[in-house]
Amino acid sequence: MILLGLDASAPKGSVALLVDEKIVAESVSTSTFSDQLLVLMDEVLGKLDGGLAQVDGFCVTTGPGSFTGLRVGVSLIKGLVLATKKPFWGINTLEAYANLVEPVSQPISPILDARKKEVYTAKFKYAGEKLVRETADQAVTPQELCDLTQEPTIFLGGGMVPYKDFFSARLGNKFIDDAPIKNQTIAASAAQLARNQFQANPGFDLDALTIHYVRESEAERNRKMLNQEVVKHGH
Repeated sequence: MILLGLDASAPKGSVALLVDEKIVAESVSTSTFSDQLLVLMDEVLGKLDGGLAQVDGFCVTTGPGSFTGLRVGVSLIKGLVLATKKPFWGINTLEAYANLVEPVSQPISPILDARKKEVYTAKFKYAGEKLVRETADQAVTPQELCDLTQEPTIFLGGGMVPYKDFFSARLGNKFIDDAPIKNQTIAASAAQLARNQFQANPGFDLDALTIHYVRESEAERNRKMLNQEVVKHGH
């Protein structure tokens, strides 16, 4: 079973190829990901005899993350599904980050920079070898996340870059950032999660492949405000 995984939720995304249980190729962008997407895919598929025709299915991270990146990634996967008639799996971005952590006893809180002085986060925990979600995705301030953290918790993800010192100072021994991490890309992690679902719920209906933004984009907020003004003034 061969899966092509794609993560475009972060400024630097990744593509990975999973053959059975093994990651046989992965590649990470060095600049704006949408510009490099097809180049990375060609690079990874070049490791496969027969190329794209040999792929059994596709997976893509569906958010939260960069609005533009997610749209580019999902659009590309939709194109590949239409062209090949192969199934797809949408994988939650935060779950793909949590899956980078080797099985541990502590809860795991991936954090991604959501801009506007907020982070995207959720809480996961291992039950044996299985990763279990404990909370829904949410956009919160770093202080709110500290208030929600009641026990020693593993933190990882892009949100660590701007806020690591803040979390370390506020949380003390409840902040763990040195957990055992798998040496692989988010695309590879997403492909592993998709493989676990392979027999369960393959997707063929492209309308079901939607992006999980968590909060509205600036354009959506502005449109709603404009509509409210129009209703208010009766125009």
